[in-house]
Amino acid sequence: MRTLAVLLVVLSIGCGKQAPQEGAEPQPPVAKPTESERLRSAPPRRLVFAGNEWWPWTGKSASGEEGFTVDLVRAALRRMGYEMEYRVRPWARVVRELEAGQIDGTTCACSGPERPWRFTRVLMGLGPEWVSDVVVLRSKASRWTWKGAESLRTARLALVGNYHYPSPLKERLARPDEKLVIVSGEDPAARMLQLAAKGSVDAVADDRLVFENALHRHPELRSKVEEVGTLPACRLHAAFSPRLPDGERLARELDRALLEVYRSPEFPRILERYGLRPASGRRAADPSPRTGR
Repeated sequence: MRTLAVLLVVLSIGCGKQAPQEGAEPQPPVAKPTESERLRSAPPRRLVFAGNEWWPWTGKSASGEEGFTVDLVRAALRRMGYEMEYRVRPWARVVRELEAGQIDGTTCACSGPERPWRFTRVLMGLGPEWVSDVVVLRSKASRWTWKGAESLRTARLALVGNYHYPSPLKERLARPDEKLVIVSGEDPAARMLQLAAKGSVDAVADDRLVFENALHRHPELRSKVEEVGTLPACRLHAAFSPRLPDGERLARELDRALLEVYRSPEFPRILERYGLRPASGRRAADPSPRTGR
């Protein structure tokens, strides 16, 4: 009886299937989506990046103009199927949160042995090979004289905490003394310039684009300081948290996507929002900072 019941079930299933109609054309096999099509159709994954106010590289998260490196990385991540949330923090907090895995990455930072982050290889800047310089500005109210980089070892200085400076500023920040003022909080470049303008410090140092923009926003400070020298430039890269499981893979993919953005018409449009233009080589020919906030 059991065999008869099984036979009846099989026959009923077979009868339920429609036999192909005579003369019907065979249907072509459905093509599998490509990887790029799959990424475009899938809901975007979210990564949280953070940085301090370092205009025009990075800016205010609620301003609509978050900094050109934020726009550049966001455009590259979009090509990878990710969306980016950007947050503004004092730089010391960015470092802590990145190392603890509380954020996924930052858009521009210098690599070093003390930072086991997952850095990209493609440079951040006005082009994939562009490097800015670190400029030293002297307070005109000071009697201190620039005699080369070594003279910074004893000068009264204002520097930003947790920044990766070239020597000898790096050593001054690692071993602070009574002649060093450590600046933190919002818009640190403007705060350093204000200290120099009052004669509270002999000199300040930061990225050229950052100081040019800060002086553009605070023209009353321009007559109070003067450029006296430069230091070896720091190459800036995007970086992922060392606690992000696939940080190495993301850094490699971001390299490819960043180059795509650099070579696309989108890149000059990004820079134009900040009064900048693409440049080749180590220095921009004539960066024109904008007013900003």
